[in-house]
Amino acid sequence: MKAFRALGAIAAGVVALGAGQALAAGLNASGQSLGSGQQVMSACTSDTLLVSYATAYSASGGGGSGTYDVTNVTVSDTAPTPDLAACAGQTYRVTLLGAGGTSLGEVTGTVPSQATSFSPATGFASPPAASAVTGVSLVLGG
Repeated sequence: MKAFRALGAIAAGVVALGAGQALAAGLNASGQSLGSGQQVMSACTSDTLLVSYATAYSASGGGGSGTYDVTNVTVSDTAPTPDLAACAGQTYRVTLLGAGGTSLGEVTGTVPSQATSFSPATGFASPPAASAVTGVSLVLGG
């Protein structure tokens, strides 16, 4: 078990997945037109995790004039009986991806105890335009 946790924490590769594959692999990228996901597997849960994001209208925000920008994300355990107990206290990083897999912004935090979903305390420092988001990367426990 310790070897598996270490492997999950130091996973070297991030595998790019299409939307259908992302669901099968345990990551569901949802939100306004998110079409793909990436993940580094964590040994703390085998449950499917859903990454969704909130938007807000900005007259002149990170996405330019008159856009909806991504302000924050929520990671939810979608299992019938969610179990993130083994993940409590571990760090996570959610990165929004744009064309070519470029990073549009990143948020980090620590999984709270007894949680079935969680969001970082603060959102994106420079909220990216929702229309530019083509994917999401979630690293849990690494």
